[in-house]
Amino acid sequence: MSGSYAVFHKQLGDLILLEPALAKVREMHGDPVRLITRTGHADLVQLMPGVTHTSGLAMAPSRTLYCFDPLSKSAVKSLLAPVLRRILIRPEQRELNWYHSRIFSQITTPELGDQYVAKFFFENTPGPPISPFRPPRLVRPPSEWAIPTPRDYILMSPSAGWRRKSWSASGWAHVAHRLPGPIVLTSGKTDWQVAQCREIEGMVGSKVTTISGTKLRDFLWLVANARAVLTVDGAASHLAAAFGVPCLTLFGFTKMENWFLPQPRHIAMRPPPSADGSYSLKSLDLEDVASAAERLLY
Repeated sequence: MSGSYAVFHKQLGDLILLEPALAKVREMHGDPVRLITRTGHADLVQLMPGVTHTSGLAMAPSRTLYCFDPLSKSAVKSLLAPVLRRILIRPEQRELNWYHSRIFSQITTPELGDQYVAKFFFENTPGPPISPFRPPRLVRPPSEWAIPTPRDYILMSPSAGWRRKSWSASGWAHVAHRLPGPIVLTSGKTDWQVAQCREIEGMVGSKVTTISGTKLRDFLWLVANARAVLTVDGAASHLAAAFGVPCLTLFGFTKMENWFLPQPRHIAMRPPPSADGSYSLKSLDLEDVASAAERLLY
């Protein structure tokens, strides 16, 4: 019964932040950590040492399973796993359902508060850590994942899964005009994301190359090999930090303390609060963002 199981079916950015907790589990139980997660996350999991991917049901017996999300599919796969002990770790009590107590022998639900999400999961995964907490880390994508790009490019990833997180095309274009080329623009596959990249490219011109609708493997390679990454709160920011690539992240309404850990050459900006205490990217000063991006490069 070597190794252990982990279960997690949330988004890509959240999975990146789970890496330190998976490393802790690996140190406690040995290889492998069999991660039951989305099929589309397989390439990311390949960059986590000692972690193997499965999107189906657990088959090999193991002593312990750690579930890190409250989704019903994760609860079912935890229930069906051939393990002796099932543990659920979640940031908020309100996320629990009646069936969780019948599936998991141990449930940990301290409030997240202002903690960085990666550190929260690391510290609340039961068991003494062999190594202290460190930020998420990924190994670099293999050379066979490479895609054609300009040399020494700056990666601009102007959107995230939530449209509310995005900054204006005119704002990104203003920053791009201030930076040396080449700049690679990348986005998801939705119409508004593709249209935003085209609008930026139309305002900036030939120094910009757009690569839209990338596969995850392509996106991982683009982030890992960029000179720097400019983005909003989302997967590109978490990936850049995990690969050690300089990054500027813009925050609006999301809570920066939960989703960002200050590191050398990994910086974040958010606008001043409005009268009601909320934050909007519309209030960001263009010159402040452009200056921060310039400082990141030199």
